Amino acid sequence: MNSRLIALAAAGAFGFVFVSPGPARAAEKKSAAGAELELALHGGKGELEIRFKDRPLLVYAFASNQFKPYVRELRTLGGDNVLRDAPADHLHHHGLMYAIRVNGVNFWEETGQAGHERSVKLLTRRRGKSPAGLPQTTFSQLIHWVADKDKARLDTESCALLVERRTLTLTVNENAGEVALDWRGEFEAGAGALKVTLTGSDYNGLGLRLPETFDHAARHQNSEDTPYSATQNRDVIAARWSAVSHSMNGREATVVLLADPSRTAGTTRFFSMLNPFAYLSITQGLDKAPLEYKAGDKFGIAYLVLVYSGVKSKAFLQQRYQQWYEQNLHRH
Repeated sequence: MNSRLIALAAAGAFGFVFVSPGPARAAEKKSAAGAELELALHGGKGELEIRFKDRPLLVYAFASNQFKPYVRELRTLGGDNVLRDAPADHLHHHGLMYAIRVNGVNFWEETGQAGHERSVKLLTRRRGKSPAGLPQTTFSQLIHWVADKDKARLDTESCALLVERRTLTLTVNENAGEVALDWRGEFEAGAGALKVTLTGSDYNGLGLRLPETFDHAARHQNSEDTPYSATQNRDVIAARWSAVSHSMNGREATVVLLADPSRTAGTTRFFSMLNPFAYLSITQGLDKAPLEYKAGDKFGIAYLVLVYSGVKSKAFLQQRYQQWYEQNLHRH
């Protein structure tokens, strides 16, 4: 068995098969030599890693024994990881993750008859430049959302409640000190039910558990200047973006979540808290207005995660949001 087949076999053992571009791979590797961004698939560990100038930026975890694939590490250009994975108080908080409830099946908490976002295969993987000439890398993944009773089936397409094509694009703007992660999900109601109903708690959606140093002390802000509660233990705010800043490892760091409402099903709301721990998520308001689809219906989400070293002003973030939103208007 040659090295390429061994790699494919290892990836497949984790429920994640890379569709190789074949002979072009050698040419791609040669032409990309010395590129600032590197993307590596570690099939045996169930990981995909992105590095910038040989420094780690992102680790995407997708092993078959997980309930869901998620971003385990996301770092500033200064090297600070802004995510926590499986803290003792909430083992199901996995870095940056997307999960909701589908037909009553809970894909967020990992208890009881929890659902599984099953990794099926890696569809694409490429490196290059953004339209603005910035280093950029993209990968997309096929995911079947299945009930607990179906998690061990070899054929999950026939029982999937949702079929998701997830595309993550990471772009580095070194001059601005920015790491940008564009997270998109293209969904189709699966063959596992005649219709699907999407619901969830007020925090279900794309959520991230923040570093322990952020607990009780970080500063939240939002595009609408909506005030936060005195206790800051469960704030839900309608906005275009929400940000949180605090120091870690002796340096300030800022994390921002942005939403494109024109490309995201449901009503955009942001859940944030500082007590008893720091959390931030972007939601579709499914606790207030469930979404229903029949088999074959399509819908999607479009979010952007920004990570900076330092604190960013509201004026800066408003301008950055407008820039991203206008880029989406011309995106096909």
